Amino acid sequence: MIAFFDVDEALLTTPVRYDFLRYRLGESQYAYEADQLGALTALGIDPPDLLRAYYRLYTGTLLTELMEQGRHWYEEVRAGRRIGPPFITQTLTALRAHQAAGHLTALVSEAFAPCLAPLRGDLGADLVVSTDPVLNAEGRLTGEVRHPMTAAAKARAVVRAAAEHCADLRDCFGYGTRTDGLGVLAPVGNPTVVDARTAQVSLV
Repeated sequence: MIAFFDVDEALLTTPVRYDFLRYRLGESQYAYEADQLGALTALGIDPPDLLRAYYRLYTGTLLTELMEQGRHWYEEVRAGRRIGPPFITQTLTALRAHQAAGHLTALVSEAFAPCLAPLRGDLGADLVVSTDPVLNAEGRLTGEVRHPMTAAAKARAVVRAAAEHCADLRDCFGYGTRTDGLGVLAPVGNPTVVDARTAQVSLV
């Protein structure tokens, strides 16, 4: 049995890839890049292409550098110095309950390993489903990604993870929002909607 947790605004209180980008670039440069991404959204760019545009901002950067930055970023997040209390309490409580029951726990996000590796280590999650950037021979990001982890890709990844671990989807759990988190909610037999604005969870 697997419990899938959408990280962005369902487990953590913010979309982590944007807060990490703010940490990396600083406020003024982040504001500019966020405006550019917002303009693409306004133009109706498909979600996979929008996610690709985000990852092109890291073109040429060493993955090892980003992993180190991710560790420092998460230390600040965990201490409440960036987004205030980082976790939605009810969702974190549910994750701990699943772990206590012996269920596998999976973190699902549009973000990438630099954001998610320290979170996984902190929470002791078993699996991570995330966007996977393409690297060149030097270990630098090319700006391209494999399988942008948008809602449709999340749904496929949940189905694939369940099959790989011989878990019946009807018995699996999902925690996510009604927007992007639907990718986590749709395939499982026990979906739970999380509302980040009110920090409330409810059964579908």
